Amino acid sequence: MQGERQQTQQHQKAQRISLCMIVKDEEELLPRCLESVCGAVDEIIVVDTGSSDRSAAIARKHGAKVVEFAWCDDFAAARNAGLELATGDWILFLDADEALDTAAREQIRSWTAVSGCDGLFLNIHNYTGSGQQGATVNPVLRLFRNAPEHRFTGRIHEQIAAAICERNPEAAFHVTDMVIHHYGYQTVIVERKDKVNRNVRLLQRAVMEEPNQPFHHYNLGVEYLRTGQAERALESFGTAREMIDPAVTSYAHLLFKYEVRCLEHLHRWPEAMERVDEALQLFPEYTDLMHHRAICADALGDTDTAELSLREAVRQGPPPAIFHTEEGMGTYQTWYTLGRLLEGKADLEGAVDAYVEAVRAKASLLPPLYRIFRIMRVSGQEEQIPALIASRFAMNSEEALTKVLGILEQSGCYASALELLGDMPPVTSGEPRERRSVAEAFLHVQRGDWTKARLKLETVKRKKGLFASLASRWLERLQWLEEEGNGGREDKEGRRDQEDKKGKEGKRDRKERQGREGQEHKKGQQNEGQDSFTLWLRQGSQAGGGKDVLTEEESGLSGWWKSAAKGNEGPKENAGEHITSEKEHAGLYEGWQAFGLLLEGCARSGRRQELHELIQRGQQVLNEADSTMRTGSEESLAKERDAGTEEECRGNGEVDEKADVKNAGARLPFPGASDTLLGTNCILKGLISAADYHLAQLMSDTAQAGAGKRQRHPYWPVVQHIRLELPGADGFEG
Repeated sequence: MQGERQQTQQHQKAQRISLCMIVKDEEELLPRCLESVCGAVDEIIVVDTGSSDRSAAIARKHGAKVVEFAWCDDFAAARNAGLELATGDWILFLDADEALDTAAREQIRSWTAVSGCDGLFLNIHNYTGSGQQGATVNPVLRLFRNAPEHRFTGRIHEQIAAAICERNPEAAFHVTDMVIHHYGYQTVIVERKDKVNRNVRLLQRAVMEEPNQPFHHYNLGVEYLRTGQAERALESFGTAREMIDPAVTSYAHLLFKYEVRCLEHLHRWPEAMERVDEALQLFPEYTDLMHHRAICADALGDTDTAELSLREAVRQGPPPAIFHTEEGMGTYQTWYTLGRLLEGKADLEGAVDAYVEAVRAKASLLPPLYRIFRIMRVSGQEEQIPALIASRFAMNSEEALTKVLGILEQSGCYASALELLGDMPPVTSGEPRERRSVAEAFLHVQRGDWTKARLKLETVKRKKGLFASLASRWLERLQWLEEEGNGGREDKEGRRDQEDKKGKEGKRDRKERQGREGQEHKKGQQNEGQDSFTLWLRQGSQAGGGKDVLTEEESGLSGWWKSAAKGNEGPKENAGEHITSEKEHAGLYEGWQAFGLLLEGCARSGRRQELHELIQRGQQVLNEADSTMRTGSEESLAKERDAGTEEECRGNGEVDEKADVKNAGARLPFPGASDTLLGTNCILKGLISAADYHLAQLMSDTAQAGAGKRQRHPYWPVVQHIRLELPGADGFEG
């Protein structure tokens, strides 16, 4: 009986896990870390190395025992200070910029209860950049049995495995599927904490103290590579490689891959290819190396070898868990790379298949969808896009439909977006039905199909609902475009002597009609509010008030897709969540956004006259905005210089500058006109769309002598490649 009680007590004791951490000024990240281990650990030991913020208080709030430790440029020493106080049978160590995955929190006790190992590896998912570019995956020893002999070594990138093996040469380790999320190498965090410079300084010191320790040279190379110092990184990696036995060194596969990356960065492609082949002899299962082999082969002009290597990589799939890898190696990253390669080989059908596989591997991935839709549009197969979506993708959620509609619009596949909207279940309630009609109208505008756009907008206007004012404004803008086109054609005809009189009469009639319409427009404005953008179109560049406009990120059709994609819904219980006034959509495609929409429609429909007119008007506004804002700044500085005291000078300068900016905005033709970056982007997009349209005309089939025969332009493949590579939305951030 007593023996059974002792076994039960030992079993209960074996379940105890101590979390050990070191922190300094981590009040922003620490709460997420500590909340992620709630219920997974039995005690928390936090070693504070000199925080000046609320880190210690936050740790105590989560039940941690906080230990103050004087920082001595030694991570191992700080970690060991926490181990001295840990009472659990297992030690889990995390950093404040990490978080235990939810599934791991549920699994961790099961692993420690049944494991006969001395240590367990968890997969660290490292998020870099903005955190949206995927992650690298690194199996790391993070959970080990507590013992007095188990102490960390290493001033930086401290290690515990050596101490465990020294205590027990027969020590066993196991790689689990548990995940830790690491956010510390996202750009904003790295810059704020100056991590790279700190790491380089400590590693250089470690190399001086232990010059024969290859791990220090390896880690120093990693930091150099992180900052783009490829030559210095390559030198450090070479030093480390000469000191290790790749067969028994846990990080050898990474060392070889990083050497390849350095050589790629330096465009030393033959050496990179040689090194990757050497590494594959040692690590044939390491998919990352096969992927990089394809990159090297492509750079050397051997596209066939590149394709074979990529197909081998996707056949292998992700590498075994013992290897450090990048998310998507052997899956979506490799499929996407294969798609780009096949595009270059003019195998567009194969490229589309590769992109489809990339999306299947990661449903949230956007770039492959942009490439698929662009390829099908450029190759004249846009009408097949809805069928491809239905057969190859699972469109079983509103989120998926919203995403696809937005990408179709940004890719210029307006007909496909319209068909997708048309195939949706009908909407019977007022506001959602009108919103969908407006979305369809904007797609017609971007196609340059003014007639269909006008029909949709007239229907919305007649309903006199929430979007009637918006529809009315856009009807006036489309009317202006048609008048510009008719006016241009009449001007050409007027050059002929026999049509001179008729042309003059047409112009006079048009002016009279515009005068009548102007009176109606003025009356309408009294009810709907002044629309300065439409006034600018009709009357030329003049000041106007009007409504505020949304930012580039907030405006555009993407803001409509979620609502337009919804089916019939009853009114929301919370009226605050329901659109009840025009203010919530007043900025949709106003100002520069409206300008860009009109440019796109003219470009896509080949209306050169109207396109030229709009671009000239846009350039005029950009020049006025630049001049006005520059003049306002000069006036502000002059008023500062004339102020009495220095304090008054600063105060008046601040007030005057704000007033000048406000006045400058009032002198511009429409709200938001001072955003010259947005305006320039709109003009550039319009020019690119026009170039794409004319290239498409050049690339189209031409009639050939003989019944039913057609002939492609001799430069068709080159023109097609140019269209595929024109700048445009691609799904990559920024």
